[in-house]
Formats: sequence, C-alpha cells, structure tokens
Amino acid sequence: MTWLVRAVCAALVIAVALPAYSQSLGDVARLEEARRASAAKAAKTWSNADLGPSEITHPPGAAAVESCYVSKSKGRCVSPEELVSISNTGVVTKANASFEPNWRSEAQLIRSQIEAARHGATVLEATVADEARSAAERKAAEKALTAAQHAVAHFERQWEKLERTAIDQHIPREWIEPIPTLTPRNPQ
Repeated sequence: MTWLVRAVCAALVIAVALPAYSQSLGDVARLEEARRASAAKAAKTWSNADLGPSEITHPPGAAAVESCYVSKSKGRCVSPEELVSISNTGVVTKANASFEPNWRSEAQLIRSQIEAARHGATVLEATVADEARSAAERKAAEKALTAAQHAVAHFERQWEKLERTAIDQHIPREWIEPIPTLTPRNPQ
C-alpha cells in the first residue's frame, strides 16, 4: 500500500510542477496572492471550544459511552485511573528499589517472631495438658500460655500492617515472601 501512495504523490508533484516550470517563482507568488484575495472567506469557523458541555447531545436512543479499558488481570472493563493503578502495582522503580533489603529484613524479622511465639505457645500448651505436672505448674503455664497467645496475635497484626503498607506503596510481593499463614480471628 505504501508504494502505491508514494507513486500517486510523485505523479501529482510532477503534474503540478510541469505547468509551473515555465513560470518564475515571482509569477507563481503573484497568482497565489490574487487567488487568495478573490477566494470567499468562511463566515465562521467552529471548534469544540465554541460548544458548551450542555450543548453536546447524543442522538435519541443512544447512551453516552464512557472510556473503558479491558484489564487482563481483572478480566473486565476498568477506568483509565484504575488501569494505571493496576499497572503500577508491584513495579520496581528507582524510587523504591533501594528499599528492597529493608522490606525483606523487616518481613523476615516479623516471620521469625511469629514462629518463635507460636513455638513457645505450643510448648506451653503441652505443659498445661500434661496431667503429670503439679497444679501450680500447670496454672503458671496456663498464665504464660495466655501471654504467648497475645504475643502471637500481636506479631500477626504487625504482619498484616506490613502487608497493607506494602500494597499501599506498590512494593512487589516477592520482597516480603514467604507469607506466613495467620491464625483465623474470632469476630468480636
């Protein structure tokens, strides 16, 4: 298709140039000036700026069409703003790349705290359940178990906060993986 357009353009240039070849450039300029002077002027030129939003109407029975972009990850139409937000999620930029080691170490610290608190709670649960232990020893273990369970809940809340912050700041999920399995909470 491109060669055809070029051939047509070349033919037009040759056809226009041949009659003008015998004229001087000054003659061509005078003729063009005379043509423009005698040409009818447009009464009014319209643009979108001349129309107010209230003057724009849709044909009867037609609804206004809003911009819609198909998101592959969402599998549906999304607004331009939502598409940009989806695209930017998890993108490593120069601004956030330097913080990767900090995110990884913070995630590792909280994961290890959760594991240690869970291990401590498991040991205390075994002590509370051990009938061979004295009542006083089991009662002390029960009290310590409650504190250990609170510690597990505290560290799990810290993890949830870390995840929310990572999402809000568009931090790649790989920086905080592996994600620990959290204890289901009872609704209050």
